[in-house]
Amino acid sequence: MHRDGFVHADVKPDNILVNYSSGDSENRFTDVQLADMGSSYPEDHKYAREGAPIGTTIWRSPETLLQLPWDTKTDIWSFGSLLISLIYGGHFNIFYPPGVKFDEPEFEVEVLKRQVQFFGPFPAEYMEIADNDTMKVVLWLMDAVFDKRKPFQYITEREICKKDKEFICWFMKLDPRDRPSADEILAHEWWREPDDS
Repeated sequence: MHRDGFVHADVKPDNILVNYSSGDSENRFTDVQLADMGSSYPEDHKYAREGAPIGTTIWRSPETLLQLPWDTKTDIWSFGSLLISLIYGGHFNIFYPPGVKFDEPEFEVEVLKRQVQFFGPFPAEYMEIADNDTMKVVLWLMDAVFDKRKPFQYITEREICKKDKEFICWFMKLDPRDRPSADEILAHEWWREPDDS
């Protein structure tokens, strides 16, 4: 999909289809597929260039929440959010702001704050892709969470193993230009079993 220049734009658990193995296989899953292509867009679509809001707020990337132009790297962020939720289990979402309901006006801002808390700060180079008004919001966000930061990289191994944490931190970058491509993620050693050569 990404190789063809399309953005899924709504990567989340509800859009992942899984076929379980019959039990006689070493693999727990036989197939995993991404579903619901109804909100997919070409990278060069007007919505992508203009930063139109896409996807489900809690799974959206910082650039989509800030209504900046987006591309396939927004799916990478959503995949990372999904992976964190799968590792922790249940209905956990690291970006869900406590005490704020999804239909409240401040929900998007609170999600952004949580993104900055765990994966911030925004790099100085962000001003290359954000206009002055957006940079004011970015600076306000960083100031708002300055003393509340909880860098994901410092989460203990009791919560998440080192290998998983390093893999996630590699691509959960606030600046989409710093995220690897889907091909690079799929080529990563994280996917290999420990005894694979």
